[in-house]
Amino acid sequence: MRRSMLLLAAALGLAACQHGAASLPAAQRPLPAQMPAAERAQWRHLPMQGADNFRDLGGYLTADGRSIKWGLVYRSNALNKLDAGDQAYLERLGVKRIVDFRAPDEVQDAPDQLTPQLTAAVQRLPIEFKGLNVRQFSKRILHGDTAGLRFDTLLVDANQAMVRQFSPVFRDWLHGLAADGGSPQVFHCTAGKDRTGFAAAVLLLSLGVPKDAVMQDYLASNAYLEAGNARSMRMIRIFSLFRTDPGIVRPLLIVEPRYLDAAFGAMQQDYGSIDGYLRQALGVDDAFREQLRQRFLEPATAASAS
Repeated sequence: MRRSMLLLAAALGLAACQHGAASLPAAQRPLPAQMPAAERAQWRHLPMQGADNFRDLGGYLTADGRSIKWGLVYRSNALNKLDAGDQAYLERLGVKRIVDFRAPDEVQDAPDQLTPQLTAAVQRLPIEFKGLNVRQFSKRILHGDTAGLRFDTLLVDANQAMVRQFSPVFRDWLHGLAADGGSPQVFHCTAGKDRTGFAAAVLLLSLGVPKDAVMQDYLASNAYLEAGNARSMRMIRIFSLFRTDPGIVRPLLIVEPRYLDAAFGAMQQDYGSIDGYLRQALGVDDAFREQLRQRFLEPATAASAS
């Protein structure tokens, strides 16, 4: 049973990326920051065999006409399936800090596959939601015990909790980005869409990226995870001995605008506005905002991705 639970948990994690460049040796995979500006956006989704939601946050345009630098900050799903080529590629990207938002149980069930050098760069900032325990849900799903499970409601609650309960974690992460000396960094959780999606949103908003572009980045996880999610749905049906309708689990595998909008609503309700939240809860005052912008922004080019 333990093995089956771990297999299901892995299915709820994400499958490896299979697009062509991911099979190349690390030395031949693209480095968007070193490519001509017109070619960078097509490589936002970086070729990783073992992390299909790994992407560069470069190129997004800010309201004042600048753009985020490429090759400095990456968001991803879990790094537990990286092969040797992926690990070498991470080192080639120059990654010096890896922030892991997963809870201890998630880390134990799916430990990172990293070189010693990259392992030394890991910083754990765990976020564990009350009522959203993958181990417990896996057991129930395997037994077909899905009565009362409303994953969409749970994810709305989780996004509100990120504002109301876990802001200190995101404050530490955000200020750690600025404190680093300019080296590339990765932040991730298990699927790379909820905790990571919220973290990406507050960074982009702090840099002045318009809200619609922030939502665009958030929803992009659905496209990158689509193939892995389809496999997950099939595995759920098989491992539950066809007792569980995978459609019940689907809201847990995707992102919807209402999930992130729930976080924005909590910001507005508790702090008066999104900017009020950034300032009061995350410490994004004028001086810190300028520090972030000095580090991460540059003049926009015609090829910048909005």
